[in-house]
Amino acid sequence: MNHFFDSTETKHWMLVDDNADVLSLTAELAGCLTDAHLECFHSPQAALAAFADAPEKYALVITDFEMPGMDGVELCRRLRAITPAQKIILATGSGFFTEAAARHAGFCGLLNKPFPMDALRATLAEAGLENALLAHA
Repeated sequence: MNHFFDSTETKHWMLVDDNADVLSLTAELAGCLTDAHLECFHSPQAALAAFADAPEKYALVITDFEMPGMDGVELCRRLRAITPAQKIILATGSGFFTEAAARHAGFCGLLNKPFPMDALRATLAEAGLENALLAHA
């Protein structure tokens, strides 16, 4: 495989969104950019439980904001309570967040839905995840 830096074969990316179509599309876009194993969660509670069981395996979390039972900000807070340096990107269509507000809430990046692959690639690079991107992506 041809990569910019190290392979992410043993790393996982956690994708969290209660909308199955959006989750599928996010996974499809992310899958074009990395060889990391993508784990999709329809519920923030399930994502939190999986993360708590093995936080070291996740290189990245991309989460929606508006979800039933726990929003993305609360999920971010709880993930950071387990692993303070965890890279977490907020993906939202609410228009409520600016980049500065997202960073203040603990996120390392913001994706405004709907987002094209170029926006995902740029946000990943800005979050310091260049090593997770495929060279040909």
